[in-house]
Amino acid sequence: MRSHRKIGVGYLLSRLLLLILLAATFFPVLMMINMSLKPNVMIVNDFLGLPEKIYWINFQKAFHFVVRPIFNSMFVCLISLILILIVVALSGYTFGRMEFKGRKFLYTLVLAVMMIPYTLLIIPSYNIVNGMHLLNTFWALIIPYVSGQQIFGIILAEAFYRSLPNDMFEAARIDGAGEIYAFAKIAVPLSKPILITVGITAVVAMYNDYIWPTVAITGGDEMKTFCQIVFNNAAGKGATDMGLIAAAFLIGTVPLLVATSSCLKYYVQGMMVGAVKG
Repeated sequence: MRSHRKIGVGYLLSRLLLLILLAATFFPVLMMINMSLKPNVMIVNDFLGLPEKIYWINFQKAFHFVVRPIFNSMFVCLISLILILIVVALSGYTFGRMEFKGRKFLYTLVLAVMMIPYTLLIIPSYNIVNGMHLLNTFWALIIPYVSGQQIFGIILAEAFYRSLPNDMFEAARIDGAGEIYAFAKIAVPLSKPILITVGITAVVAMYNDYIWPTVAITGGDEMKTFCQIVFNNAAGKGATDMGLIAAAFLIGTVPLLVATSSCLKYYVQGMMVGAVKG
């Protein structure tokens, strides 16, 4: 009976702790929703209070100034994602399944690049993009994103491909299949959860990035990304209405939420496989 009581108390305490953590996680989100439904005067006078009347005009105004930046961010993320997955799949398979001179040294360099803080790469990246005359273009975002976001994916894919049984590839070679066939027909289909995990992680990082777009895109608003527009407005470089900014954040979150939730099952599988294989 004592053991059952201890288990019962532990169970209740664990659930209570989870509820507290869940409330702490979602409280800022609920406050942002609350702010988006109130006029700015009510937010200033009664920040925590519920709206007396739903103020939908915030969403109408926010939609007009974030719809173009959202499409800009989605376009950059889409092109970058395609290139990232191609590089990750090819590089991960090369490091994980093929033996060549200098392989360990090159893979060590990949690991070393991952240790460099993101902010230290801003000035070199700016000089490279400026030297290529790509500033204020989407390529100024895409090229650094591809070069930066591929590192985590290569490490994850290499561990997965290296752990695959050799029997499958040997059987394919006996049947006359080449390296390209083994990669395209065996390795890539099996690595679907890993590639989706890499894709979700990369898209979230690119979509939410503010620092690099601010450095690379300095022209008109027609080229700016979602986070650029919203953060600039929040900083006072445009609209200073907190309800409007909160509504803009909620609208901009929808594409990311849809994209990640639709692939959540594969994301969880990829994280579990990566943890076990690694």
